[in-house]
Amino acid sequence: MEFKTLANVNIEELLAVFNHSFSDYIVPFHLTKEVLVSKIETEKLDMNLSVGAFEGGKLVSFILQAEKLEKGQKIIYNGGTGVVPESRGKGLVRKMYDFIIPILKERNADILLLEVIEGNAAAIRAYENLGFKIVRRLLCFKGDINSTAENTKITIKEMKDIQWEELRSFWDIEPSWQGAVYVLDPMPENFKTLGAYTDGNLVGYIIYSPVTRKIYQIAVHKDYRKQGIGAVLFTAIADGQPIAINNVDDASKETAVFLDKKAGLQNWLSQFEMKRSI
Repeated sequence: MEFKTLANVNIEELLAVFNHSFSDYIVPFHLTKEVLVSKIETEKLDMNLSVGAFEGGKLVSFILQAEKLEKGQKIIYNGGTGVVPESRGKGLVRKMYDFIIPILKERNADILLLEVIEGNAAAIRAYENLGFKIVRRLLCFKGDINSTAENTKITIKEMKDIQWEELRSFWDIEPSWQGAVYVLDPMPENFKTLGAYTDGNLVGYIIYSPVTRKIYQIAVHKDYRKQGIGAVLFTAIADGQPIAINNVDDASKETAVFLDKKAGLQNWLSQFEMKRSI
């Protein structure tokens, strides 16, 4: 077994191993080449920081990773770990981390970060054995938007000039990796940001992808809540197709209730965010 970065692995090989690894996952899914390329680009995954296990020269396991600097700390995010069924039980995840951590230390990385499905007890236990600890619970929602809210005092306009400091002031909770400012700035081409305005003032916004039907951020100014602004924003992106919003911190009970009761989405999955120091 050989361990090395994924710098020289072509996308077709990675796609085949990715899909084979997740074919019997707790939530099975299958990616197209276009979706995998989009995931790598939008999550800013770096193949030079990602690691694979190779048997007979063939990729059989991987950890996809990205890096960001936040509040003086260099964080390494795990955007996906997979092991093909035939190679499980060999401790490959631990061995891949054993290989890549010295490289990350040379880059002065501080924190390893990942998400794991709440019901995946074996994976949670494995990551805990590697030194990871659960730091928060994240809720995933999906479904058809049932909001038909109207508010004549609110104007919805597309935002082109994103002022992140202003948007941050609307937050109660920190977005997970996929919705982080680091990932969204500069804004990916197929993402849109809609602002809700009253008397010319921005009072709420939503960032989403019309292509993937995913919401990455939604927030309302603290002084303008419970006035139907969030519902109006959801109505603005409703087009009869299902939509998803992943990894909502469950510390924000207000957000969860809104997504369930007002927007009509279902909390179909929950994850744990886990961290460890390097």
